[in-house]
Order: sequence, then C-alpha cells, then structure tokens
Amino acid sequence: MPLDSEGAGVKVLSRQVPPRRPHAPRARGLVATALGAALVVTGLTSAAAAPADPASPGAAGAAAPPTAGLLAEYRFDRTGTATTVPNAVTGGVGDATVVGAAPERWTGSSLVLTGGAKTGSGTWVRLPDGVLAGETSATVTIETKLDASMKTSWNFLWNIGSDSTTQYFFASVRDNPRTSITATGGGGEVNARSGSPLDPDRWYSLTSVLDGDADRLVFYVDGRQVASTPTTLTPADITDQTLNAIGRAPYPDPLYRGEVATFRVYDRALAADEVEAVSDADAALHAASFEQAAQDIVGTVRPLTLDDSVTTLPTYGGAVTWSSTDPALTVSDDGLTVAATQPAAGAEPLAASLTATATVRGTTASRAVDVVVRPTVGPDEAFGYAMVHFVEDSAGYAEKIYLDVSRGDNPEQWDPLNGGQPVLASDLGTTGVRDPYLTYNPETGTYYIIATDLRVFGGDRGTGGCTEWCWWSSQGSTKLNVWESTDLVTWSDLRQFDVATPPAGGQAPELGMAWAPEATWVPGYHPDGSGAFVVYWSSNLYGDPQHIGGSYSRVMWGATTDFTQETWDFGGVLIDEGGNTIDTTVVQHEGTTYRVTKDNSSGRGLYYESTTAERWWESGTTWTLIQERIGAEYAGGNPGGVEGPAIFKAHGEDRWYLYADVIPTVGYRPLVTTDLDAGWELLSSPDFSMAPSTKHGGIVGLTRRQYDAIRDADATGAVTEDLGSVEVPSGADADAVTAALPKTAEVTLAYGRGTATQPVDWDVSGVDTATAGSYEVTGTVRTIGDGLNQWVGEGGSTAYDAPGRRLYSSTAVTVTARVVVGAAAGVPVQVAVDTRCVAGKVVLTVRTTNSHGAPVTAVVGTPFGSRTLGSLAAGATRTTAVTTRLASVPAGTVDVAVTAGADNGKGSADYAAAACG
Repeated sequence: MPLDSEGAGVKVLSRQVPPRRPHAPRARGLVATALGAALVVTGLTSAAAAPADPASPGAAGAAAPPTAGLLAEYRFDRTGTATTVPNAVTGGVGDATVVGAAPERWTGSSLVLTGGAKTGSGTWVRLPDGVLAGETSATVTIETKLDASMKTSWNFLWNIGSDSTTQYFFASVRDNPRTSITATGGGGEVNARSGSPLDPDRWYSLTSVLDGDADRLVFYVDGRQVASTPTTLTPADITDQTLNAIGRAPYPDPLYRGEVATFRVYDRALAADEVEAVSDADAALHAASFEQAAQDIVGTVRPLTLDDSVTTLPTYGGAVTWSSTDPALTVSDDGLTVAATQPAAGAEPLAASLTATATVRGTTASRAVDVVVRPTVGPDEAFGYAMVHFVEDSAGYAEKIYLDVSRGDNPEQWDPLNGGQPVLASDLGTTGVRDPYLTYNPETGTYYIIATDLRVFGGDRGTGGCTEWCWWSSQGSTKLNVWESTDLVTWSDLRQFDVATPPAGGQAPELGMAWAPEATWVPGYHPDGSGAFVVYWSSNLYGDPQHIGGSYSRVMWGATTDFTQETWDFGGVLIDEGGNTIDTTVVQHEGTTYRVTKDNSSGRGLYYESTTAERWWESGTTWTLIQERIGAEYAGGNPGGVEGPAIFKAHGEDRWYLYADVIPTVGYRPLVTTDLDAGWELLSSPDFSMAPSTKHGGIVGLTRRQYDAIRDADATGAVTEDLGSVEVPSGADADAVTAALPKTAEVTLAYGRGTATQPVDWDVSGVDTATAGSYEVTGTVRTIGDGLNQWVGEGGSTAYDAPGRRLYSSTAVTVTARVVVGAAAGVPVQVAVDTRCVAGKVVLTVRTTNSHGAPVTAVVGTPFGSRTLGSLAAGATRTTAVTTRLASVPAGTVDVAVTAGADNGKGSADYAAAACG
C-alpha cells in the first residue's frame, strides 16, 4: 500500500549470487555456444547504404510519413548556434524555440537535451502556443533516445498544456512508458501504458493517438500498439496551451535527459499503418545504430532449459522470436511457443538447439542457442509455482484476484492465467480486493486466498478533511476477504471475517483498516498438538472508538485454522517501531524465522530480520537486523518506492526469491539469495518474465500433478460448443436429466498447449419433463475462467455502494446441448459433429458417446450415408469420419440410432454449412 516515505538508511549488502542452474545434470555432448559466436544480421536498406538525407526523413523502400492533418514537423538536424527549429509544414503552426541551446548540443541529426533541475540552465524546447487548441483528435510522434536516469526519474518527454498541473496531455518514459491526458490534475490522469520498459541509449519512435471519434487514447512504440484505454477527453479539454514543450514538465520534475530527432503534431488520429510509416521513416535516421542494438539483445540471450512439453519462450522485452530446425523441438508460428519431446523419467537430458532472432526497428540479428530438454518427472514431485496477485490500474476497476503460473519449473518466468483477466472478485464490503496472499493448511489439504477489503479506484474516498488514505487507514474495513480451494482451480464463494473481533470476554481492539494480510502455518500451535495459521496484517491502533486521534500502522497478529470467525483468536501487536510499518512477509528455514517488513517512517524501506525463537509471533521475541533498503535500486534509490514483499524457495536447491512491488504501477521485481543469513541481491536475469503491474501477492510451490491440473484448466474456449442432443423420458427428475447429458467437454488450452477434457456443470432448470419437446440447456465447463470474477448491481452499476450486487463470471467457457423429452424411456446417447477439410472435400467428424449403463449397438446416419459402429461399451466414445465427397455442403443433421436388447434410443446433432478451398 503506498504510504511513501524517503530517507537515509543502512546501505544494501553487496555480494555476488550465482545464476540459477538446472536441477538435472547437463546433457552429454552439449557444446556451449559462446555469446561472441557469429551473428547473422539483416537490416534496413539504409543501414548498409549512405545515411538518409536528414532534411527528408525516410529510407529507400520505407513509406513516407503521412502529411494529411500535419500541423507541425520539427527536424532537429541543426548545427552551430541555432536556437530556432523551423516548422517544415507550410502554413502550419509556428517554429519551435530551443531554450539553453549551445553548439555542442547539436549532433547534426538530433538535439541533446541535458536534463537537470527545471529551474536550471538545461536544454528544452518551447513549442508554439495553442498547437492543439480546440481540436477533438490529435496524434503526437517523437523520435527520441533516453538517458538511463529517465527510467527512474519523473519526467515529461513532451507536454501540451501550460505550467499548470491541472490540464495536460503528455508522454513519459519513466518505468514503463506511457501517454496520458487529464483535465483535473494527477488524480484524473487517463493512462495508456506500455507493458515493457524502454532501453536507455537506443532510438525509439513513440506515438500518442487521441481519437475523439472513438473515445480512445492509444500508445505506440516503434510503430507497434502497446496500450489503449478509453477516454472522452480531447485536446480541446486542455484549454490553456500557453507553455507547450519538449523535455519540460508542469510539475517540478527534472528536465528530460536524452536526445530528440523529430517531433510531429497532427490534428487527427493516425491509423495504425500511418503510425508504422512514421516509425519506419524515422528509423532511417539512425539505422546503423539498430544493428548494434539487435546484436546486443541477441548477445544477452541465455541457454534454455525446457522441463515441460510446451513452453512459452522468453522475448527479451518483445524483441526476440525463435525458430527451430531441430527435430526434437517445434516452434509454433507465433515464434514464441516451443513443443519439446521430453525424455522419459530417469533418462538423460536431451541436447538440442534453437535459433533466437532479435529485431530492432527492422534490423535483425540471429544466433544459435543451446537447449537442454529435461526428462519428465513423477506426478507427486515438486514442479512449478502458482502466484496470486492483484493489478493496479487507475483507469479501470482491476482490484480483484489474479492468478499466474510459472513456465514449467522456472521461478523466473510467469504466465498469467485466464488470459490475464481476474479469476475472482468481491461484491462484499468495499467491493475491492488488494494485497492477496495464498497459503495452505496441510492438515485439511485446503488452500486459502486472504486479501484486503479495499477499493481505491471508484471506492468510498471519505469526506471532509479526511479522505483517501486518511479515511481508509482510520475508518476502513477490518474484515478480510477469504476464498478456499482444494485444487487451486475451483474456488469457494467469497466470505469475510473481522480481525477486530475481540477474544472471548475481551475488549474489541480499536483498529483502523486491516490490510496486507499474510499467514504462516504453525504445526503444534495449540496445546493439543494441532496446528493453526498465525495471521499478520497492518492496522492503525487507536485509543478512541472514533479513530480520530493520532496513530500509526503496526503489524498485528491473530490465529485461526480456517479463516472463519468461529476459529479466530485475536492476538495483538507483532511489530511496533513507533512509526508506520506495513507489509510483513515471513519465510522459515532450518529452525530460523526470517521476515521482511516495509518501514514507512524512517527511510529504511524494506528491512530484513531473523529470529530463532520457536514462538516467533509472541511479544518479547528478539529479532536480529540483517538488511535494510532492500530493492531501493528498482525505484531509483528511493527505499519508499518498493513494498509488498513476497518470498518463496526454489525447488530442489538452496535458492530463495524475494519479489518486491515497485509502486505505484510497475509491480514485482526480483531479488535472490542462496544464503538467507546474508541478505538479498537484485536478480540479474535478462529473460525474467512477468506481466506488468503484477503486484503484492503470494507464491506457493506445486507438484507436477497440480501444475498439469492448472494448465489443463486454463482454457480459451470449447473445441465444440454444441454437444448434441439426449433423450429423457417424460417425468424424469433433474438428476436423471443431468445424468443423461455429457459429463465432460473438450477445451482448447491457452499458450498453445493443445486440448484437455474437463467436467461440465449443466443448468437444467429450464427443462420441463412434464411436457414433451426439445429444450436447449447450457453447461459451464469447469475451468479457471468459470470463477465469479465480476459483479453488477441494479441498473448495471458497478459503484461500490450499488444495491443488489450479483457476482457472475465474464470468462466462463460454456457449451450447449438439447434435451428431448419423450413419452417413454429410451437408451441415452450423446452426439456431436464437426466439419473439416481433407484434400479439398468436406468430412463430417461424428463423436458418439454411450451414456447407457450397458453396451449398445449404434448406427450413424448422415445425408451422405450411414456407418454401423457395432458394439459400443458403456460410457465409451467413438469418432466416425464420413466423407461427403463434396467441396461444400449445406447445414444438416446427423442422427445416431442405438439399441440395447429390446430398448432403443436416438441422438442427433446439427452441423453448419461448410466449404473447402
């Protein structure tokens, strides 16, 4: 939770941590490919020819930048003592003025912006006033190279507005680059933010498109769309445009440090192909530099270890794709997904190779990369990790539960589940979910998600002189959100319990909001030897029931076995440093308990302690300080810029990871150690992969069985949505109807992992078995996406106080079937049919499932002939291919007649019209 502070503290420990190594032995005969191996480089036409004419950006073969709607084009190709940059557009807005110009700041193709204090003598560019006054749409493009300091410093790359911090339209390269517009100050910013940071000392084309007709703000990097967000704001809402600038912010931020080559302003929204044309044209100005950039990227590509049959490969910030000529490895058309033939369990690892290709602004560099394919592991062996987290998004209501899973057994690369959409949401309390944590009760085999009950964006912000964090921390919810599961796929309904409930006969503690809860399972916690969770969270502690006196956040604790009010036992204060302390996380190893806590008062940031006390949660425990200011480097040296730590151990080795949440929107960044008593180091891993804004959660280790179950439940849709029809007798009850319907459905899995079969839960409430006829029913396939991840109130409202709130799933995979109610009992059979093309002819693929309790004889009837299946065992499914011998067929129906002794039945399924060729 952002309660930022800044100050001096103990220096972070400095030591070397060895890179992560595969658990399995290295493959025999594997020959390492050195990073200095020969590269294959291809580039833009101008990269091997003479430099492009700086007076006319563009290269042979590259489309020229569009001119329609162009208001201003500034080419920073001046030399000498120039202080004016003319507008290349005849009749456009005026010229630009360089403030702080000097001969050494002109390179011949760019202007060097020196940075420094806003009030200092640094270089920046003043643009004409009113450049976008009254416009309803706009596009702003810039070709720039940023200094490394800009990645962690607040900055405005350019700004349309004034020196007021109320109204502005701008772009920034801090953290992950973004473009934003607001008419109501920083709290009203509408952001379109890239999912990846920019590299320093490399030329980029950054384009902001504000489309008033589509009510959309879109952001492009190097001609590729990286972000899009809805907004009704337009340039006309920036009513004061009297200090438009390149490199200068209305806030007291430092001036931009880097270079700028071109800057364009349009009075319309450019189309995607036009944005790409701008990027291609400007790339020619510094084409030769991209050869080295591509080589640098491909040179950082590390050897791969594959331990799963299908793996998403690292992209190194979206620059790298992959290909294969190795028969053991198949790369999909996306250039990112590899299928591997793994050796059997106990066999030697397999040596293989892939080709990595880095692409920078049309220039590519390739090299071979060694691959080790590990053998398969047993279903109960440790394998993979699951992570729960939330997402910070001021432009949307994203404060919900999200789940990610590691790529195989690699704790440094993660895939979002459910397409990156939430899996659970809260309709209780504040309707927000933040700071979730995932934990496990080994006595019951139950997993729990516990989380803060707080909605920052769109929630109750308080009144009067106490709003937002003042209100939330003093008057906010003391309840925690709780879900439970036995398989990490299907989750219970949401419940809450109140941590401020007093112990039996005791007085209720006067707590402010309870936030950032975590829990550690303690075997033998109770006198009878049974275990319990020690739960710890952050709260202000007050001496008055109105919570209006001064206070600060302590870390509190309590105990429970199942996160219910019935078993809850409030404990008291765990950490009291005399100032705000929050976000404690705990890990244990060989009799020592370690904890990382966020100090928000004295500038220590994330600090790290240990104790050997058995009952470490009790007052009087002695803790030894190991390290302070952990991860501050990720926030530009600001220890207050990181929080929400999460610690977990790698399988099979003494190696631990600490993920630190870089606030407000960057999310987790990794640290690592091989010695918990020595402290933490930043993880240097160019192929670390995690979705942006993955924030403040918890990680648990999995078994291979659990990992496969999660992957097999991460579906993008049903292979066949129509599962055919079944017959039931008149008067059949709901259980009989459900029993007659297909029990499973085949789903398509995410990340190119093929298909899997999952159970179906049918809604048969609309079937009236008292009346003969055909009824369509809908089934929900049990997948990760069927969780209740959205809610709506009366009138479609999602306001936090909307009445009549109702949870639903927006990502469930559904299928349909028809229930035919007849006059007499029949032999049940399910039929499904698809069409496909073989040698230019349509083929019907008919799947027949015997739902009868005994073998049946089945005959498949189609407009193109019949097929007798012979005996079909109870519960068995058989697939039959019927060739139509036609290049196209109209829609039709397949009927399957079954007999079992004297009984018979019939099922049918429709197929759509199809054409081949």
